[in-house]
Amino acid sequence: MIEFVRGLGTVRARKMIEASTGMLLLAFCVEHVLGNSMLLLSDPGPYRWYTETMGRMLLIRIAEVALFGLFAVHIAVGLYMRWQHMTFMRSHPEKRPKQTLSTRLVGWTGAVILIFLVIHLERFFLRHRFAEEGTPPDVYVMAHEAFASPWYTAFYILCMVALASHLHHGIRSAFFSFKFVPPSMVPRVRSAVARVGLITPLLLGYIALHICVMHLLSR
Repeated sequence: MIEFVRGLGTVRARKMIEASTGMLLLAFCVEHVLGNSMLLLSDPGPYRWYTETMGRMLLIRIAEVALFGLFAVHIAVGLYMRWQHMTFMRSHPEKRPKQTLSTRLVGWTGAVILIFLVIHLERFFLRHRFAEEGTPPDVYVMAHEAFASPWYTAFYILCMVALASHLHHGIRSAFFSFKFVPPSMVPRVRSAVARVGLITPLLLGYIALHICVMHLLSR
């Protein structure tokens, strides 16, 4: 047990934890796209059935707790690794590697995503899950009212662009940590996952933009 705890303190273990939690969160984003796509339907029935069913299932409630745990671990480990990297670079500026734009911005995009999570969870998850006794708020209506605002939609799309950039950096880094992927397969697998990581937040942004435009046209 002691050796296991010590192992978690190594750079390699932290990179593996960050990569694994990031991939699980990407899987959640894909599921979120599938669910949110029902917001594009004029009939709110399917989306209401989806949210009500998800809210009643014990397994989903357990998954929600696990999801918050994943976010907490991913953020905490990411902040610690970022602090370590910045400290090392200050002491060894000559070892500063060449970085892509997404890598240089990873700290900023992570901060934007964290701010977005707080606002988005308060606006949707907390208001729905912890509503006062009686009929809980209609998430379909809540989403359409939120995205009817050009300002909130613009903020949402900006955050999805930040998420796409963050995922681009994370996916590139993750496959250096996943030693179980055969080296010959790394380029193909990384390319495929990178496409998912790019398309997923862009689709979420498109859903918000579509709802906003439809509301503006209907005025």
